[in-house]
Amino acid sequence: MNRRFFIGTLGSAAVALGAGRTQPHKPKYIFYMIGDGMGVAQREVAERYARMKYPSRKPRLVMNSLQVDGLTATVEVSGKVTDSAAAGTALACGAKTANGVLGLKPDLKTPLRSMAFDAKDAGMQVGIVTSVPIDHATPASFYAQVPKRSMYYEIDEFLAASDFDYFAGETMLGRKKAKGKTAPDKLVKTAGYQLVQDRTSFDALRKGDAKVVVEKDLGYAIEGAQDIPLADFTRKGIELLDNDAGFFMMVEGGKIDWSGHANDLATNVHETLAFDEAVAVALEFCKKHPDESLLVVTADHETGGLNLLEDKPLVSVIDAQKHQTSFYTRQVSKWKKEGTMDAESAYAELSKSFGIENLQGENKAEVLKAVAASLTDETTDTRSKEIQKMYGKKNAAVTSCLHALAAQAGAKWTSFGHTSTLVGTSAWGRWAEGFGGQNDNTDLGINLRKLILS
Repeated sequence: MNRRFFIGTLGSAAVALGAGRTQPHKPKYIFYMIGDGMGVAQREVAERYARMKYPSRKPRLVMNSLQVDGLTATVEVSGKVTDSAAAGTALACGAKTANGVLGLKPDLKTPLRSMAFDAKDAGMQVGIVTSVPIDHATPASFYAQVPKRSMYYEIDEFLAASDFDYFAGETMLGRKKAKGKTAPDKLVKTAGYQLVQDRTSFDALRKGDAKVVVEKDLGYAIEGAQDIPLADFTRKGIELLDNDAGFFMMVEGGKIDWSGHANDLATNVHETLAFDEAVAVALEFCKKHPDESLLVVTADHETGGLNLLEDKPLVSVIDAQKHQTSFYTRQVSKWKKEGTMDAESAYAELSKSFGIENLQGENKAEVLKAVAASLTDETTDTRSKEIQKMYGKKNAAVTSCLHALAAQAGAKWTSFGHTSTLVGTSAWGRWAEGFGGQNDNTDLGINLRKLILS
C-alpha cells in the first residue's frame, strides 16, 4: 500500500517563531492529538516501516520531528494500569479518576471540567475528532460526565448538550442503547447540529457551517478503503473552525489501540501512519500561523506491550497483510464451520496472508499447532491448556500468525491489554517547552488549561 508521507514537504520542525513580530500571550490555535494505545515502540516501528519503504526520502514521522519531546506517565488514580476513560479524563480535565469513569472524580459524583469547555467559554471554536465512535471513551472524556464509559446513550446526550462546534467520528454506539428513547441522531439535530453521514455531504461543508456532527465509519487504514480518513476529518475541522477567536481541536487515532489489543502489528503500523497524516495536516496549518499555534501529540496509554528487538527488514512482511485481524478470524471461523479445510491447507493460506511462508522447525510447528486447534468443531473449548494460556479466547490460528509476523519484523507483543509504560509526548510552537521532559498525563491537561485561561 502506498501511503502519503508529509515529512519531506514539511521539512524540519525547527523554524524561527515570532521573529520581529508582536507575539500573543496565549495560543489562538490548539491541536491536542492523542494516539490511543500509541506507545514509544508503536511510533518507532511505524517510522522504521516508512524509512525502509521509502529509503530515498529518509522519512521521519511528523510527530517524531516536532520541537520538543517528553515522556508521560499514564496510571489511573490508584496507580493501576489505566483504561482510556481514566486516561482521557486526566488529559482532558487535568485530574485523575478511576478506570471506567469519564469526567467525574473517583467518588463517581463530583464533576470534573474539561478544558474543551474552558476553550468554548473563552470564545474559541471547539472540535472533537476521532477515528472510532464519537461517543467512545477518549473523545467522550472531553464533553461527558458519566460513572461508566459504557453509558453510550447518556454520553450522546452530553454530546448534544455540549454546544461544541464540530464532531467527527464513527457511528455513535448509543444508537444501540436508545430503545424507547430519542435516537442519538435526533438528539443532535434537535440541539441544532447538522448531521453529515456521507462523503458528498462532507465535502460540501464550508467555512461558516455551524454545529456539525460527522458520523461516518472509517474502516481500517490497512485495507485502503477509507472513504474519509482521519486526516480529512482534521482538515475539514480546520476549515470549519478557523475564526478570529481561534479554536481548540482534539484529534484521536483510536484504532491504534484496537490493533494493539489484537497484537496486529501491520494494522497498528498503518493506523499510526494514518494518525501521523492527521498530525501533518495540523502542523501544516500551525506553520502558517507560527506565532499563534500550539500542537501537542501524546497517547492515553500503551497497548500490547510492544517491544522492538531488532531493526529487521519488515516492509515485505507488513505489506503481505492486506486486512485487519477480524477478516482472518472470520475466514478461519468459516473454514471451521464448513469443515472443508485441513490444518496444513489452512496454514498454507494463512502463512501467505501474513508473509510468514518461510517459517521453519519449531516456529512453523507452533503456528501449525495453533491452526489445528482453531479448526476443531467442538462446541466447548477443548484446546490444550498451553494453547489457551498462549492465546486466551482469541483465535489461536490468527494470533499465532500475528505473533510470527511480529517476530519476523523484529518485534514482540507481551500483552493483549494496556500497560503502564511511559508514552511519548511531542509538541510544536512557542509554548512547546511546557510539554517536554518527564511528566504526568494530568500535567498536560493542567498546562493546556492554564494557556487557554491565561
